[in-house]
Amino acid sequence: MDILELLRGRVVVGHRGFPARELENTIPSIEAAVRHGADVVEVDVQTTADGVVVLSHDDTLERTFGVPLNVRTSTWDEVRRVEKGRYRVPTLREALEAVAERAGLFVEVKHPEDAAAVQRVIREAGAGRWAAVISFHDDALKAVEGYKGLVYAKPPGLVVEAKKLGCQIALPRYPLATERAIALAHKLGLYVVAWTVNDPTTAAELWRRGIDGVATDDVEKIRDTKPR
Repeated sequence: MDILELLRGRVVVGHRGFPARELENTIPSIEAAVRHGADVVEVDVQTTADGVVVLSHDDTLERTFGVPLNVRTSTWDEVRRVEKGRYRVPTLREALEAVAERAGLFVEVKHPEDAAAVQRVIREAGAGRWAAVISFHDDALKAVEGYKGLVYAKPPGLVVEAKKLGCQIALPRYPLATERAIALAHKLGLYVVAWTVNDPTTAAELWRRGIDGVATDDVEKIRDTKPR
């Protein structure tokens, strides 16, 4: 499997897995996304104080697990003990093994200093062809080789900047994914994935504009909007 080949056919991306059904950035969330038709799963990562790359959007586990533990200043042994029912914090390696080329994987780096560790885990897992590193941070993307994408949320957009960074993917917040911006990205050889879209009507309009992928919290709801 090659993630760029997937993007050529247009993709539905499970944003943090399938958080409409399962706790975000957990193995059950990833499994649910793949089971319900996600072509790609997106996860967020943090690095523990002792260098283990784990799944978490926030620095702390307060919002997701109700525990005010700071992942970045805690050891993996401390983080792994946190549970919420059947949920726990997985490592990036566990996430890669859960996907296992049944889908592609976008790995969002929240802190540029984590980029090298993230790339190492992807390389050691043999996932370089079907996993891409994505980030809001230029420095993170400059630090990695292989497939990568620039995430952005503010106008006028960063399509040209994504190309200059050597990215293959531009990931705008969905209002920035205009027909003109998508056409420019395609002219530059970039794929475009918009986030985060939970409304089928909005998704349908983005497909009409020529978008290559739509990231959503509800894979099942958006899956059926994808052109066949």
